[in-house]
Amino acid sequence: MSAADQHYLQLIHKVLSQTITGSELDELYRLMAEEESRIDLYLFLTQNKKISEDQTITKETRYERSRKKFMSSSVSQGLLTAKPVEPYHQVRKYRLLLAAMVILFILAVGASYIYMHPRSTDIITLISSKGERKFYRLKDGTEIWLNSESKLEYNMSYGHSNRDVKLSGEAYFNVAKNKKLPFHVDSYGNRIEVLGTQFNVRAYPEEQRMETALIEGKVNLHIKDNGKYRQYIMHPGDKIEVTHMMSNDMRINKNHPSISTENTKVIIDLKKATSKDGEQLDMLWTKNKLVFQNDPLELMTKKMERWYNKTIKIENENLMNESFTGVFEEKTCKDLLDLLIKTGVNLHYTEKQDSILIY
Repeated sequence: MSAADQHYLQLIHKVLSQTITGSELDELYRLMAEEESRIDLYLFLTQNKKISEDQTITKETRYERSRKKFMSSSVSQGLLTAKPVEPYHQVRKYRLLLAAMVILFILAVGASYIYMHPRSTDIITLISSKGERKFYRLKDGTEIWLNSESKLEYNMSYGHSNRDVKLSGEAYFNVAKNKKLPFHVDSYGNRIEVLGTQFNVRAYPEEQRMETALIEGKVNLHIKDNGKYRQYIMHPGDKIEVTHMMSNDMRINKNHPSISTENTKVIIDLKKATSKDGEQLDMLWTKNKLVFQNDPLELMTKKMERWYNKTIKIENENLMNESFTGVFEEKTCKDLLDLLIKTGVNLHYTEKQDSILIY
């Protein structure tokens, strides 16, 4: 048994004894991503369920470089490819190896640990930081693009008993079809249900609104309004904007963006998504294009902050009423601002390291 496998078994031991730390849990998930058999072993020991030949858990394949469309210096690089399907005799050999590992583990830590319940913290988190746009492929084949400063969470049971994810930020989904397990996105207090489709969701907590644009297929959007859900069936080309007008005493926790709709006014705007050259503007960010759609300066600068990993402050209040529309591929924030000035926008700015002051 390799040193990595021994370390992996020690980490599972800590899971079962409930002594594992946060950093050790991250290390456990990393080792799972490296070797498919480790996921089977983890589930076998923590859930005490025998995995049959037709229930082999496929390894989640994670891409941090978004194919050709994401090839830019702003996108994190690195690629893990899926393993080809193994022939029967190799699977049998792998099962024997797995059984041997289980026996060794039981002898090492005691059979009593097998019957303990799994930790409730078995949550996998995908994150895209400021200045990044990342692409992931989940174990069921669903493809997800995460825009800057976004987070997606799902349980390790994803793809088996559920296909539920939680989103904070912006993501583009290309959902693999599975009639038995609908795909659910919980975001900004609302829920989207799909069977297989392509759509974009934008729900940054500080913006106090959620936008859903459907590119292909059909989705069922459940909007929470005063404790009850209002249902909308969306078709390709539809776009729905949900805005929560909050009272002054309410706050949104950015790290836990669940929303209490008490004392809030929900505004629902149904419209058609804007397209250019046959492509919806809402998904052009997946092609490394920054889009403004009649955005006020405050929203525009928030998009620029995430896109270019900058801190932008607006000193001139007269500019607050300005709105901006356009599709940009400028490599730096300075290049974009210079272009706006050349088109006649009346603004000035100064740049210092990672901060920009607009006046």
